[in-house]
Amino acid sequence: MTWEQRKLGDIVKEVTRTEPSSGAPIMMITANNGFIEQSERYAFNNAGESLKKYILLEKGELAYNHGASKLRPYGSCFALTTRENARIPFVYHCFSADEQNSEFLSIELNGTDVENQLRRIVSSGARMDGLLNISFQEYASVSVLLPSIEEQNKIASFFNSVDRLITLHQRLYF
Repeated sequence: MTWEQRKLGDIVKEVTRTEPSSGAPIMMITANNGFIEQSERYAFNNAGESLKKYILLEKGELAYNHGASKLRPYGSCFALTTRENARIPFVYHCFSADEQNSEFLSIELNGTDVENQLRRIVSSGARMDGLLNISFQEYASVSVLLPSIEEQNKIASFFNSVDRLITLHQRLYF
């Protein structure tokens, strides 16, 4: 079956829900590990008052951290898969993709083709805080290649198996 090229904005909906009283864990995205609890990176809750503005992400939804890093100079995108929900920094671009496999979509969005598109979009480089000057609308303008949902499921499952195997071997040898 052929893969179809689509604009991200045609297949996703922006997520902006907040729930200040939520007890969901506070999570952040790292370029190489995806979602981690903020407490794994910081010894204290550094969100403070801004926690009220954090986005409540639900399982299967995605977040794009548009912070530049050595590993991913144009940011990184991951699907929330390990929790039912999480509170995510409001500076991330969050979205849902109901008709797509969100894990497959995150693989596609972290790929070279999307990185090249983002390189063209990001004109003024990183700001002083390390965030790329890219709005959700600009991010949603990138094109992605999508196979059928059945193929997306198989590809996502394959990469999950590889990730689990790598983790297992890392535990055995490190």
